[in-house]
Amino acid sequence: MKTRKSVVILLLSILAALRFFPTQAMAADRMDPGQEVSLTLSYLDEGIPLAGAEFDLHLIATVDDYGELTISETFRQFNVDIRGENDDAWKALASTLEGFVLRDKITPVDSGSTNEQGTLVFPRQGGRLAWGLYLVQGHRHIQGGYVYDAAPFVVMLPSWDREVNEWVYDVTVNPKYSSQPESDDRITRKVLKVWKDEGNEKSRPEEVIVQLLQDGAVYDTVALNAANNWRYTWENLDGNSRWTMVEKEMDDYTVTVTREGVTFVVTNTYTGDTPAAPPGKPAEPKLPQTGQLWWPVPFLLAVGILLVLIGLICRRGIENEER
Repeated sequence: MKTRKSVVILLLSILAALRFFPTQAMAADRMDPGQEVSLTLSYLDEGIPLAGAEFDLHLIATVDDYGELTISETFRQFNVDIRGENDDAWKALASTLEGFVLRDKITPVDSGSTNEQGTLVFPRQGGRLAWGLYLVQGHRHIQGGYVYDAAPFVVMLPSWDREVNEWVYDVTVNPKYSSQPESDDRITRKVLKVWKDEGNEKSRPEEVIVQLLQDGAVYDTVALNAANNWRYTWENLDGNSRWTMVEKEMDDYTVTVTREGVTFVVTNTYTGDTPAAPPGKPAEPKLPQTGQLWWPVPFLLAVGILLVLIGLICRRGIENEER
């Protein structure tokens, strides 16, 4: 009888702990609504500051206290998936959105140039940034006889630091870039269409329209279809210009644009079976691994094992009493 009472007391203690522990863990995981956010760019070439480089900041989606994203009206019109599953997906999203931003001349929420130390801090001029997912887009920069093209990227403000398991409100990023000597060489650019629609091939349009941008302006518009094997090549292009690619929007498919060497890979993924968000209500995808609660897995597993042991003890106690 004493054994059973002890087990009951232990079980009640565990249940009380379960009520308290998750609350504390969730409170620690929740963002602090009173905190402001900032983004610092440190733009260096092997320690040499790239001074005077221009960057634009675009708000893709706002975020609430729990990491839930709501796409901004500006970017809702584009058929993109902001729920990046890995770093490659985030890079593809940034590259794709950059094309839309350049083509449509979308106004950034903030912009500025790096100082003599190659540093740029957002917000500028005493402003304030909303919490959210941002696209950072760099302008072409020429310094010391070299041409620098910053790779666009997306960043979450605030960001979740997995190493220390806490939110970081003042984020610092070293933008990646490509560089080459100034030259008068002529170059080639290609485009290749890739379909991700297994089982739904009949839903493909007869053609898709892509646009090649030269320094942000439309240089050429081409139709890709089965007749040209969904690909096209441009030759004898200005090597000193920055070339990007964008696809005209179409229904039932999301789009990503990535670059592999001289080839732009335009990938369309079928989404026709995915329910659309109700009219006037923004979709609210979650940013994967942003503030995601992993603590319950080992904790609840341990509790489960403990409860099994308690059950065995109870059973043995009952059997002993019956004897």
